Amino acid sequence: MTVDGRVSRLNRGTTAEEVAALLRETIMDGRLKPGEQLREEGLSAQFDVSRRTIRDALGILARERIVRHYRHKGSRVVLFTEEDIRDLYRVRKTLEGSAAARAATLTDAELRPLSDAFDQLAQATDSGRAQEIVQRDLEFHRAVVGLIGSARVDDFFAGIAVEMRFALSILETTYRESAHRPAEALDEHRAICQAFLHRNATEAARLVEEHANSNEHLLLEVVASTDITALTP
Repeated sequence: MTVDGRVSRLNRGTTAEEVAALLRETIMDGRLKPGEQLREEGLSAQFDVSRRTIRDALGILARERIVRHYRHKGSRVVLFTEEDIRDLYRVRKTLEGSAAARAATLTDAELRPLSDAFDQLAQATDSGRAQEIVQRDLEFHRAVVGLIGSARVDDFFAGIAVEMRFALSILETTYRESAHRPAEALDEHRAICQAFLHRNATEAARLVEEHANSNEHLLLEVVASTDITALTP
């Protein structure tokens, strides 16, 4: 596996975190595909760093659940299963539903981060840059979860944020939503934002559920159409 001819060699002092960051972005932008093998020896030679550095970098990405070690197949970019998607979106719907339940009592100050996150998503949509849109989409949903008002919940969401970003990146790579229906996608987020700003808990709960269900359904379609036989022992 070669990451990309456009990626130059790294410095010998490069840390595992730096290698992980580079590989993470290569996964997110689709240059490394779900199921693609990540060979320590090849990456070490390409980036001119030790195999230990590569191994540690892959360990970081494995903890973020975007790299997985498959028995007899080695480390690969994760291939989501149906169970993965259902579990990830079960968590997201639970958290965003809890945020919606607080909508009626939220203050202007508490709602400001959500409004700001929507504005940044709108700017990214105008730019047409797919990965920026994906990142701002994730930040919008992070802001929704932030309305729960719990530092522990925020930390928990941060723990699944990379995995969720990867899921959103797969949707973007597969369906090209930012190119084919940018206005419609932004309108869905605008409606969620407005429901919170109007302190309408019922509407906020309905909209976050519908939006999550729609994304979950599309991702399940991707999983169903993916050939995983290469990873079967």
